Amino acid sequence: MKKTIQLFVPVLAVVLSGCSVGTQPATTGQPQLPVPGGLVSKNEKGSVWKSEDAGLTFQVRSTVDANRIIDKADILSIAFHPTKPKSIVLGTVDDGVFKTDNGGETWLPIPFPPKRIYSFIVDRRDPDNRMFVSGVVNGRGKIFRTDDNGSNWTEVYTEPGNETFVSSLAQDPWNAEVIYAGTNAGTLLKSLDAGATWKNLGSKTEYGIISNITFDAKRHDSISFITYGQGMYHSFDGGNTWIDWKTVKAEEARARALQGKGIDQSAANATDAPGQMLTLVADPSRSGVLYSGTSDSGIYRSTDDGKNWTKLNIIESAEKFPIRSVAVDPRDSKNIVFVAGKTFYRSTNEGATWSVTALNSDRSASVVSYDPFDSKYLFVGLRNFK
Repeated sequence: MKKTIQLFVPVLAVVLSGCSVGTQPATTGQPQLPVPGGLVSKNEKGSVWKSEDAGLTFQVRSTVDANRIIDKADILSIAFHPTKPKSIVLGTVDDGVFKTDNGGETWLPIPFPPKRIYSFIVDRRDPDNRMFVSGVVNGRGKIFRTDDNGSNWTEVYTEPGNETFVSSLAQDPWNAEVIYAGTNAGTLLKSLDAGATWKNLGSKTEYGIISNITFDAKRHDSISFITYGQGMYHSFDGGNTWIDWKTVKAEEARARALQGKGIDQSAANATDAPGQMLTLVADPSRSGVLYSGTSDSGIYRSTDDGKNWTKLNIIESAEKFPIRSVAVDPRDSKNIVFVAGKTFYRSTNEGATWSVTALNSDRSASVVSYDPFDSKYLFVGLRNFK
């Protein structure tokens, strides 16, 4: 049963009353760099950082108004308006949703009823008005939809008990009515009518926390997702059936052994699938190409929908940190970026070499995104990982 929540509180007051927006003067400008003698100046506060030179430098872009900034909000995700440059929406863990129409110069809070957010998406067909957000109300995981830019939220899905929440949301890039949702208990759902009704796509205890549902650049029904810190699954038919590549490869190896055939050289040259996947992203231009950041072994690339993987030669010290976000330039697949700890990394040759930019921030980076309209603009969100 749908439930609509009417919000009468002025937009700005709803989120500003929380802990994310500070009362100290807003700060922007170039991050402070190390000075001679090994001294490093004080870290800058601000939950959102922006680069205007393809990642060579970053500036804090967390201003709400002249006296307040988004300084402690934990950024969950960054979404761009599909047709309006400079229009961006932020989802935070505990402090609601923020929107900018000027490329991050100032942010406006959008009220959202639940305190805690787990996933959100901006509708591709009606981005000025419609968003989907998963959150928790009274201990129960729910999905909400707004059709009027946050003035009202309609509850379109709820979990039956208090043990589970909706950990991931994704919208089909070719059909805006199709929404996928995954839970922390391994249940995968699909809606064909923008959340009005849902159907189950299978539930297995080994799935674990479903996250990073992603779509192939060319094939409409080719979808992948990861189970946080565990493994990956792929579908070639819009989620009706799912492939566990580890199982498939084991069966292929047994079949070759029974037939007396030698080792599959292409598989032998590939690295085993990353064991502790934290993020999964599809190349926006090349079909079949996926990247995965891991908890303690770096970044991996697959060119066959995740069946085989090759480890990228990133800087060794970065591998000691969880790599929670990887992004591929939507205009040039040779450009790959990722964040680890308080540092930004960029490659212009598909991962052969990397440039490094320090973020003098007070927390670790949680998400990095390319601006789809101009690749020289990049945004990084920060988060306090406990």
